[in-house]
Amino acid sequence: MLLTYQTEQWPDVLCELQGYWPAHWLEVATHRDKVPLDPNYVEYDRLHNTGSLHVTTVRHAGELVGYVTAVVRPHLHYAHSLSGFFDLYYLAPAHRRGMAGVTMLKQAERALKARGVERLFTGTKLSKDASRIFERLGW
Repeated sequence: MLLTYQTEQWPDVLCELQGYWPAHWLEVATHRDKVPLDPNYVEYDRLHNTGSLHVTTVRHAGELVGYVTAVVRPHLHYAHSLSGFFDLYYLAPAHRRGMAGVTMLKQAERALKARGVERLFTGTKLSKDASRIFERLGW
């Protein structure tokens, strides 16, 4: 079965996202002994309620297997231009083949551009370097 990519609403996918966060955190967090996983749900809800939180999901046979979350807001340097600030991006290891990860990020980019976002900002951990994917996307 093919993967599907879509924009979904935070409250509708939160429980599914939470199921992945411990594995995501274990994979990328570098100071686990000092900084525990402790999502700020109040702030995520605030961002959703103000229309500033974007969620792109990846599903296989209806099951969540990946996600991108981004904060949408004007950049501090460009008050009249919307920017997208990537918060989380994750694809379950069993689905990290072919172009699935690149397609996930492209779909998020398309959806954010459709919202009027002109610039995207993301980062990568040196310990889990994803820069080759971003370069492939032309970012």
